[in-house]
This record gives sequence, C-alpha cells and structure tokens, in this order.
Amino acid sequence: MLLDMSPVGIFEMRPENGTLLRTNHFLTPTPATGEKTWLYQPDSGERYDFVRDRLARRQPPTTADELADFLVTGAGEPPVTCLPDPDLPLGQRWASLATVTLEPATRTARILDGTPADIGVRDWRVLTAG
Repeated sequence: MLLDMSPVGIFEMRPENGTLLRTNHFLTPTPATGEKTWLYQPDSGERYDFVRDRLARRQPPTTADELADFLVTGAGEPPVTCLPDPDLPLGQRWASLATVTLEPATRTARILDGTPADIGVRDWRVLTAG
C-alpha cells in the first residue's frame, strides 16, 4: 500500500497496472489541491509521466537490479535520477544520494549508497525485519 501523507490527512493510493509509482508530488486529489508543485518540485510530474510511459512500453522490473533501466535518464529526458555534473557550478551539482527498495512481502529493505546508475557497481545493503 502506498500512501499520500500530508497535513490534511492520509490517503491511500492505488496501483496502476499492478505497479505503485511515486515521485515527489501528491497523487491523490485532496492533498494535491493545495500543493505548490511549481515551487517545490517543478519537474515531479514530468518524471512521473516519463517512468509511467517507460513502464507501459516495457516489462516492469522483477528485481531491484533491473531498476536502473527505468530510473536512469539521459540528455533531453526528465531527470528521474539526479546524476551530478562536475562541470556545473557549486550549488547546481544535484545528485540522488541513495536508492531504496522496499519489499513488504519479504519484509526486506535494500539500500544502495548511490543512484540507480550505480546498480551493479556498488553492493546493496539488505535489511530484513524479523
């Protein structure tokens, strides 16, 4: 179950084609009404639509290691994963710091120190609730 949690309440989100997809904006109507997406996450909708379109055209990933194909983008695409550009000035070198997958059925969290572009290069930390 995925939830939109906001000061106005908690709202359950439904899977789309069996997949729960999330970026940084509210996806349920009540909290979305007052959200300032233009200020706090201006490209969140673009990133959501981009990944949703990728999922519609391909088989969804079945393992955490297959996520990179869905989350790493290139030039001219919405920055689903922020990869730092060392040529940019300080303060503009945005980077995703961690990749986290949650597997409720197995009560497992996998944490990667880095972006989805680092999948296969770095090791996952695996936490299992007992």
